[in-house]
Amino acid sequence: MSVRKKVATTVGASALAFAGVLGSAGQSFAGANGQQLHFHDTSTVVYSIRVQGYNQNGDAVSGCFSTPSKDTWISGWWWKGEVGVTFYRNNSCSFATYYDDTTVWVPTEQSGDWTTVYS
Repeated sequence: MSVRKKVATTVGASALAFAGVLGSAGQSFAGANGQQLHFHDTSTVVYSIRVQGYNQNGDAVSGCFSTPSKDTWISGWWWKGEVGVTFYRNNSCSFATYYDDTTVWVPTEQSGDWTTVYS
């Protein structure tokens, strides 16, 4: 094998290894810098929640999420630190149907990727 082919093979293998590390870094980064929320409706009257706080990048974010069952996993949104959760009796986070609210502490790191919020 020529020197040129050896260098090309080494560079190609290194690029693939680097791409593999980069491709897996997204999930690891988020799981180590915030958590997703699991909502458990102990009241059985909550049909949506508004979550306000900071995401894994330190940006202030807010979202309204429908909670159609007793347990709802809000995936794709990563939270950390103090997070406010407001409970509503309809599925559109309408203030007219306000039920209650709470503040939860979402750890930056933990053994799993989920923090549970209870109504």
